[in-house]
Formats: sequence, C-alpha cells, structure tokens
Amino acid sequence: MPAVSNVSSFRKVTPGMLASQRLAMSNDIPDIGKSEVAIALKRAAQPIGLTSTAYHVLDILLGLSKPDDWKGDNRPVVAISNEKLASYVGKSERTVIRAIKQLVEARILAYRDSSTGRRWVHRNDSGDITFAYGLDFTPARVRYREIKRQADEWQAHLNAVREAKRTVARLSRAIVDIVEATKDADLTDFLDQMQAILESQQDVQIKAQALLDLYDLVMETLKEASDTREKGSKNNNTSCEDDIDVTPLFNTSSPDSCLNNRTSANADEIKPNPDVAYGAEMAPEKEQAQRGRGSNQRYSGQKGTGKADFVRSETLDAVSISLLESACTSIQSDFGVALKSWPDLISATDVLRIGIGLSEKGFTDACGKLGRHVAAAILAMVAEKALRDPEKISSPGGYFRACCERAAEGRLALAKSLFGLAAR
Repeated sequence: MPAVSNVSSFRKVTPGMLASQRLAMSNDIPDIGKSEVAIALKRAAQPIGLTSTAYHVLDILLGLSKPDDWKGDNRPVVAISNEKLASYVGKSERTVIRAIKQLVEARILAYRDSSTGRRWVHRNDSGDITFAYGLDFTPARVRYREIKRQADEWQAHLNAVREAKRTVARLSRAIVDIVEATKDADLTDFLDQMQAILESQQDVQIKAQALLDLYDLVMETLKEASDTREKGSKNNNTSCEDDIDVTPLFNTSSPDSCLNNRTSANADEIKPNPDVAYGAEMAPEKEQAQRGRGSNQRYSGQKGTGKADFVRSETLDAVSISLLESACTSIQSDFGVALKSWPDLISATDVLRIGIGLSEKGFTDACGKLGRHVAAAILAMVAEKALRDPEKISSPGGYFRACCERAAEGRLALAKSLFGLAAR
C-alpha cells in the first residue's frame, strides 16, 4: 500500500495532526505486532492523557484491525463510519469525532481521508490491503518504543507513590507507638512535628522522606535517653561498692534484689521495630482464621458488612497466590507484573484495571463489596481471559462486574476458573 496520508479540506489542521501525518508517511516502520502495540497503548493511556471515550474508541479500533495488517511494513487502516462507531461507544457522533481527533493529536492515529470523506478498505485475493481510506495506526507502530517507555515510566511512578504511601503509614504508626510506650522521656514534640508533616500539602514522596528523617531523630533521642539511664545505673552500683565499712544485711539485701533493680533500670529501654507498628494487610487465609477466632478486624479503608466478609471467604476458598501465579501467565508476561505474593497482586491492580478498560470507581465499588483481595483475584482472572480470548470477551469491564455480582451472591466458582486457566 502506498505511503500516502491525506487530510480532507474540511478539517482544521493542528500541529499535532501534522505530526501524525508525517509519522504515517514514514518508511521506517518497525516490525511490531498488533498485540505488543495494543498493550503499550493501553498501559500508556493515562500518561498520554486519553479520556475515557478516547480510550473506548481506541479499544474498538484496535479490535477491528486485522493482525495480518500489522506484519512487516504494512500500514494498518481501520474503516468505520463515525455513526457506527458512535453506536458502539454509546455516545454522540460529535463526541466520537472529538475522541478520534484526540487520538490523532496524541500521534496514535492519522487521518487517511478520501475525496468524498467515506472510509473503506480494498483488498486483493490474498487479503492484503491495496488501498484504504480510514484511520491509520502507522504512527502508533512508528512510536512503539516511545510509547512503551512512557508506560514503563508511569508504572515506575505509580510504584514509587504506592511505596511512599506505605512508608508514610508505617512510620507514622511507629512514631505514635514509640511515644506512647516511652514514659520517662518527653517525646510529645515529635507527635506535633509528625502531624505537621502529614497535614502539609507536599507530595507524598516528600512526606515519606520527612517522616524518615523524623523517625531517625526519634530513635537517636531514645538512644541518648537509654545511654543516660545506663550511666546513672552504673554510678549507683559504684557508690554502693565504695561503702566497704558498712556491714551488709544479707537477710534483706539479696543478689536477686540487685538483679531486679538492674532489670527495672533497663525496662524502659525501647528498641522499636518499624515493621511491627506497620499494619500490614493480612492474606485472605489468615484473615479468615482471625474471623474464626471472633476477630472483627477489617481491611484498612474498606467499608463492608458481615455478608461481604462471608462472601469473601467463600469466593477465595481453595484459591492461593500460587494458583493465581500459575493460572495468570499471560498478564504476567504481557503486562510485566509479578504475582509472587498477595501484596504483588494488590500492587498490580492499577495496571490490570487500565488494561481491561475498567474505571477506578468500578474497582473501588468491587473492593467495598467483596474486599480488595477478592476483587483483585477476580480482576486477574478476567484480565487473563481477556488476553487469551479477546473475541469471546467483548467488554472485559462488564464481565468483571458480572463476576463480582455472582461472587456477592456466592455463585462464582473462582477456583474452578483458575484451575481451568492453569490447565490450559
């Protein structure tokens, strides 16, 4: 197919549109397949700044393109009218036109307009495109490495922010525990400093670093107080040894009492471990055991009912993290996530959610009903199925909501689905 990219005269040309047209006419096209480009685009949707409608339109256009059109130096072109695309998206034609323009100015698509404005693709007997008019994905193929780098940087940023939030929660709880447990040293000023850091409008990573510095200062103060107590204890013992003219009363002054005094003098010495104060999330199996002993502990930040806890335990029955790791191989390789532990799965939910086109509110609602671990396990299963059989699951987000509804009713056989994925 010739390297031409025409823009109709009725369009108002913008700098972003011109940049896409230049990329579409490039002859240096990397041999990157459809699946690699699609995954990179979906992972980079947020840093690129795509709206939900633009993301939906992109997902539909990717689904309509043929994998063979992405091989070699071919130029994948999708021919679909704005009217039909609007019916698929459920929006007005004008909204769809704006979404397509956003994709073009983001240098993902390029216009390939005919003289009449109609879009169609002509193929020869072997199925190759001879000429086509529509929406050209060549700019995305040319920019694949740049888009992938944006996606990796965004994922690294998300991981850094997530780790900073955990550090803030862990250190703030540790400082409070240390101050409450230390009776003979006045550390209340550190609580005021900690509160000032938490209430500031600074970035969470800056807060985490400030709390790290404050925690080191608290530990240094504790060490100085401990050294002072030990020094005072040694001075007291030395003064007793110098009183050699005094006859000891053995029936009232026993070695055990000296040992008790020494223990009492060091009883207030505190060596807190910050990890102890950190309220780590329990694995579902441990949480179920806690509930069996009558504990009313809930996940941090989750609002649920007794029914949600019961559903959560039944849904994760026979589901382990090792089963999820062996069943969900595609999302680990394609999305670049690890499923070695439950915290790894929770950390990967943002990538998986964006990958299937699920809104943040949709996943948050599922967490409120079922718990974060159940929602994350269902999300991993849905994303794995969507990657393996994209034609069978046209709307992964809707499929996720349907699975959550079945789980809330106790009718979701999650373990059976995961065993089936692992077997295949």
